[in-house]
Amino acid sequence: MSKAAARRAARGNGPVDRVPRQASEPVDESTKRDLVFLVADQGMKAMIGGFLGRQDFGHKLGCASFAFDARRDIKLAPHHDAELPLRSGALLQPWRGEYRRAIVVLDHAYENPLPVDEIHKRIGAQLEDDWPQFAAVVIEPELENWFWSDHVEVIKKALVWRPKSDDRAPRQVLEEAGLWAPDKPKPDDPKAAVEYLHKRKYVGDMSNGIFRRFAEAVPSVRRCTDASFQHLMATLADWFPAEPTTVYTRTEYAR
Repeated sequence: MSKAAARRAARGNGPVDRVPRQASEPVDESTKRDLVFLVADQGMKAMIGGFLGRQDFGHKLGCASFAFDARRDIKLAPHHDAELPLRSGALLQPWRGEYRRAIVVLDHAYENPLPVDEIHKRIGAQLEDDWPQFAAVVIEPELENWFWSDHVEVIKKALVWRPKSDDRAPRQVLEEAGLWAPDKPKPDDPKAAVEYLHKRKYVGDMSNGIFRRFAEAVPSVRRCTDASFQHLMATLADWFPAEPTTVYTRTEYAR
């Protein structure tokens, strides 16, 4: 198994619980739900569900709140990241009569990935005829890049930080290990950074709960420097506009 494939397997996945709509069944526009996510693995489901499951999440994320149920509105792709540039349209097809909008989320750290721009184009070509509003979010290199930030206490809580006598922050430990350059906002290999801390007994949990706890506890996302996360926030702000002071703007990802 390749390194990228092993990383995908480490976060787990499950089948898409498809319930196809009969072609002759009429669609009541007033009953459609606001948004469906198609994601590559359980870690993404935990992170996105944690953000959108918070009370008054719209205020925290820079958009208006909308109806959302992570158990219902986040779907898992059966075969992880590499499948999504090829089959997003087919995987989402069963729900096109149930939802108004769709967002596809995947890592870029899979086996032999396409260029990010090409992934956006391919997913867009599959969704544009069926979905009036859609977006593709490609995380470079992978989901852990959303996790690393300057919210030290939140990161410690999410990791179940073990050391009691070591007052160093996770970033300091990683800098001293050569895994986080002092002049960079995030580790070059965000997944390896978590694995390093876990192997050296700094981290008490390596499950997808890390992502859920972080998303539920982080006080603000407005300082996040990850381009894919900013793209997600800009998309939600466009679709569910709050007050005109919203800080996110759509630039390179504009359709």
